[in-house]
Amino acid sequence: MSKRIWNLKYVAGNPAMFTKVRSDADNPRTRAGALADASKVAKNGWRVWVEHADTGVRIFESEAEQAHTSV
Repeated sequence: MSKRIWNLKYVAGNPAMFTKVRSDADNPRTRAGALADASKVAKNGWRVWVEHADTGVRIFESEAEQAHTSV
Protein backbone atom coordinates (compact mmCIF):
# COMPACT_ATOMS: atom_id res chain seq x y z
CA MET A 1 0.00 0.00 0.00
CA SER A 2 1.39 3.36 -1.01
CA LYS A 3 1.87 6.16 1.51
CA ARG A 4 1.81 8.75 -1.26
CA ILE A 5 -1.81 9.83 -0.77
CA TRP A 6 -1.51 13.54 0.03
CA ASN A 7 -1.87 16.44 -2.41
CA LEU A 8 -0.27 19.84 -1.97
CA LYS A 9 -2.43 22.60 -3.44
CA TYR A 10 -1.83 26.34 -3.46
CA VAL A 11 -2.74 29.71 -4.94
CA ALA A 12 0.46 31.46 -6.00
CA GLY A 13 0.91 35.13 -5.24
CA ASN A 14 -1.10 37.71 -3.34
CA PRO A 15 -4.22 35.96 -1.96
CA ALA A 16 -6.29 39.11 -2.51
CA MET A 17 -5.51 39.16 -6.25
CA PHE A 18 -5.09 35.55 -7.40
CA THR A 19 -7.57 32.66 -7.25
CA LYS A 20 -6.25 29.95 -9.60
CA VAL A 21 -5.69 26.77 -7.59
CA ARG A 22 -2.59 24.85 -8.59
CA SER A 23 -1.50 21.34 -7.70
CA ASP A 24 2.13 20.53 -7.01
CA ALA A 25 3.87 18.55 -9.74
CA ASP A 26 5.01 15.92 -7.22
CA ASN A 27 1.46 14.98 -6.15
CA PRO A 28 0.54 12.61 -4.65
CA ARG A 29 3.18 12.75 -1.93
CA THR A 30 3.91 11.40 1.50
CA ARG A 31 2.34 13.14 4.47
CA ALA A 32 5.70 14.34 5.82
CA GLY A 33 6.83 15.68 2.45
CA ALA A 34 3.57 17.47 1.78
CA LEU A 35 3.47 19.09 5.22
CA ALA A 36 7.12 20.19 5.04
CA ASP A 37 6.69 21.81 1.63
CA ALA A 38 3.36 23.39 2.61
CA SER A 39 5.07 25.09 5.54
CA LYS A 40 7.69 26.53 3.19
CA VAL A 41 5.04 27.84 0.78
CA ALA A 42 3.01 29.32 3.64
CA LYS A 43 5.99 31.50 4.63
CA ASN A 44 5.44 33.40 1.35
CA GLY A 45 1.97 34.42 2.55
CA TRP A 46 0.31 32.28 -0.11
CA ARG A 47 -2.83 30.21 0.28
CA VAL A 48 -1.71 26.59 0.63
CA TRP A 49 -3.24 23.38 1.95
CA VAL A 50 -2.63 19.63 2.09
CA GLU A 51 -5.51 17.30 1.36
CA HIS A 52 -6.08 13.56 1.07
CA ALA A 53 -6.04 12.47 -2.58
CA ASP A 54 -9.22 10.39 -2.31
CA THR A 55 -11.36 12.02 0.38
CA GLY A 56 -10.29 15.66 0.07
CA VAL A 57 -9.96 15.96 3.87
CA ARG A 58 -7.49 18.74 4.68
CA ILE A 59 -4.78 18.21 7.28
CA PHE A 60 -3.05 21.58 6.85
CA GLU A 61 -4.17 25.09 5.85
CA SER A 62 -2.00 28.20 5.85
CA GLU A 63 -3.14 31.31 7.69
CA ALA A 64 -3.93 32.94 4.34
CA GLU A 65 -6.12 29.97 3.37
CA GLN A 66 -7.91 30.00 6.72
CA ALA A 67 -8.61 33.73 6.32
CA HIS A 68 -9.90 33.15 2.77
CA THR A 69 -12.25 30.30 3.73
CA SER A 70 -13.65 32.11 6.78
CA VAL A 71 -14.97 35.03 4.69
